[in-house]
Amino acid sequence: MTTAQDAISALAAHVGIPLDLRDGFCEILIDGQPFSIRHDEARDRLVASALVADDLPAAPSRQLVCDLLDLGFGMMEDGLPAVARDPETGFLAAFAIFPLAMLSPAEFPDAFDKFAAFATALADRLDAERAGVAVLPAESEPPAVETDPAFGTGSLMPV
Repeated sequence: MTTAQDAISALAAHVGIPLDLRDGFCEILIDGQPFSIRHDEARDRLVASALVADDLPAAPSRQLVCDLLDLGFGMMEDGLPAVARDPETGFLAAFAIFPLAMLSPAEFPDAFDKFAAFATALADRLDAERAGVAVLPAESEPPAVETDPAFGTGSLMPV
């Protein structure tokens, strides 16, 4: 059975920096974007999260609102990313849950990479929205993605 530290050690080897779960928590900076990983001991899972925006754009497009609501379904399934807004700060965060019973240490780095790509794409999408850059309309065909569409770029990428 995978332990939380086994998974974190595999990620550390993958990224080439030391990582340790101190008090069940660690942080990693990827291309200037901070990510945190917390060990939820009660449920024996790792919870990865990243701040993707300080707040929603002042006048978010209908497409952005629909895309963000669609991402809420990730919360319903372990391993699928989701997005949430902190009502006190307004911060938007992406997160994913990784049950250790279903994850080998060797699989965690790849799963985390997919989550990091998702969070980065979401942050880029929110930045594009603020800049007034058009996004893919709901009717258009999104780019092909890997086997797990929740980690694909879909309409989250600016065009």
